[in-house]
Amino acid sequence: MIRVKFKAWTASFRFPTFQSGYQPTLPVLPPSTIQGLLSAAKGEPVYLTEIPYVGYVFRSNGIGIDLEKIYALGKVETDIMRREFHYGAELYLYLPDEWEEHFKKPKYQLLLGRSSDVATVEEIKRVELEEMKASLGGTVVPINLGLPGMIHSLVVEYDYSSVPRRAKLVKPFVVLPFPRTRAERRRQTRKAPYDPELDIGVYLHGWSG
Repeated sequence: MIRVKFKAWTASFRFPTFQSGYQPTLPVLPPSTIQGLLSAAKGEPVYLTEIPYVGYVFRSNGIGIDLEKIYALGKVETDIMRREFHYGAELYLYLPDEWEEHFKKPKYQLLLGRSSDVATVEEIKRVELEEMKASLGGTVVPINLGLPGMIHSLVVEYDYSSVPRRAKLVKPFVVLPFPRTRAERRRQTRKAPYDPELDIGVYLHGWSG
């Protein structure tokens, strides 16, 4: 498999339920953001259910709060909303080898969230991960894995054949931030492919059936 490393000054991932007046960010990106990255790189709609496996690890230097002017739909009035964002963001994406050519020359702009969250490919590397007991984090995992954490129903992929796009596959996940403490590492430990460079386990999602 290959590991693609992305960097971005900022990243933001909207919560499934919008909160008026304040917009928090998810601790890690949902699977649908991965679908967007792959589609932008390839230059056409990509569906995660057609890929044998996808793994990812996201981390950042912290979370900041921005003030954003918004316009109400159909109105002239404006309002100010507080919006969270990650800064110093890094994403490691684990994919089958054939994706190397697409990320060497992406067709379109790569984003980690909104149109202002521009990401760049820093490295594409072939890796071999050995399965062992390791801490998982910086990703989402199925709830049946039994790990503690925040549970959200997230879009895995959108159907781009209709306008506007619609959610094609939605599943519940446990959202696991990248572990910062020993206690978090202990709580989030399971048998998984291990990346020694990041000292983290990588959960490989298989939505292809």
